[in-house]
Amino acid sequence: MALSGMRGLSVFISDIRNCQNKEQERLRVDKELGNVRTRFKNEKGLTPYEKKKYVWKMLYIYMLGYDVDFGHMEAVSLISAPKYPEKQVGYIVTSCLLNENHDFLRLAINTVRTDIIGRNETFQCLALTMVGNIGGREFAESLAPDVQKLLISSSCRPLVRKKAALCLLRLYRKNPDVVNVDGWSDRMAQLLDERDLGVLTSSMSLLVALVSNNHDAYWSCLPKCVKILERLARNQDVPQEYTYYGIPTPWLQVKTMRALQYFPTIEDPNTRRSLFEVLQRILMGTDVVKNVNKNNASHAVLFEALALVMHLDAEKEMMSQCVALLGKFIAVREPNIRYLGLENMTRMLMVADVQDIIKRHQAQIITSLKDPDISIRRRALDLLYGMCDVSNAKDIVEELLQYLSSADFAMREELSLKAAILAEKFAPDLSCFVWNMRSTKERK
Repeated sequence: MALSGMRGLSVFISDIRNCQNKEQERLRVDKELGNVRTRFKNEKGLTPYEKKKYVWKMLYIYMLGYDVDFGHMEAVSLISAPKYPEKQVGYIVTSCLLNENHDFLRLAINTVRTDIIGRNETFQCLALTMVGNIGGREFAESLAPDVQKLLISSSCRPLVRKKAALCLLRLYRKNPDVVNVDGWSDRMAQLLDERDLGVLTSSMSLLVALVSNNHDAYWSCLPKCVKILERLARNQDVPQEYTYYGIPTPWLQVKTMRALQYFPTIEDPNTRRSLFEVLQRILMGTDVVKNVNKNNASHAVLFEALALVMHLDAEKEMMSQCVALLGKFIAVREPNIRYLGLENMTRMLMVADVQDIIKRHQAQIITSLKDPDISIRRRALDLLYGMCDVSNAKDIVEELLQYLSSADFAMREELSLKAAILAEKFAPDLSCFVWNMRSTKERK
């Protein structure tokens, strides 16, 4: 928000910051709202500069947490201003103050469409950003064809096209009928050949939404997604600005693997082999480091890769490698990584032939049952309950009963119930079951 030249706005913000308590602030805000309301009643006498200044004040007051129940029409009217300073204010304040169901937004649809189909890229970006934030069904019906044209246009710069992709995503979520599957599937595949990573990342967000509703129409996108992962895994043609702590555009990697999980299987052997080579590279190349930001990015990619490995029903060797990696993570000091390790190991239980491998980490999982973080304790309990069978039931039930006496009150009911179920299911005889039930009751 550029304040140079807006002395009244600068003075108002300074007054608010100098208030000694909340009551002084409220009095100053009420005074300013009264002044703005009075000036808007005499709107014909307002210059574009004055209207812009008062609308900025409304937004600042709204950001402080106060209700602003007037001036919405003045904000919307600035969208049709011919100059950028006023138009920018109109789009920003309208996006913040109004929601998709507000009646005043209908008045701006034609102006927004004019900016979208116009030749001014700055105005296009302002319009696409607003529609991408608060556009509803009426916007979807009126603007979707124009937004699609911008997205696939070869004459538009990447800045506009990536905003068009996110805008179309918003409109599709509000009204899926605006994207014609028959005509759009081939265009979506062409978008995945895009070299600009900004446009590609936005397009991938759109693809995730499309395939979540109808993956059958987008099979042609599957090999393109695998090629994108190959490009990123090899760090080929990735600009420095899209490399985050040495990791090539992790957000695009995550989105691409998420899109692949909506396809039931991969029939082509070459595509399947290429994908598993990429996943193997991710599994082998991820470890815990001291840098928190790098950890967050690398583990976001890793855990999405693990989800994709489980979805594709990979070979036992790769599954074993995944479990071994998760076993390392549940033993680290960082609680977030421990939580994710336990959660993903619980999901691995649904995969055949890995339960025996998970049992190797039983001691560490039991240790997690006594973690200071209750969310980690709950995940450890879920995992122990899921991995219990005849071979380890005695040990697990005894550990649960021993922990019951010191467990938090919030966990005792769930803990008792699961211990009772396991005891009933795996007790070798009735006397053993009765003994377990008595132990449960005594420890509660």
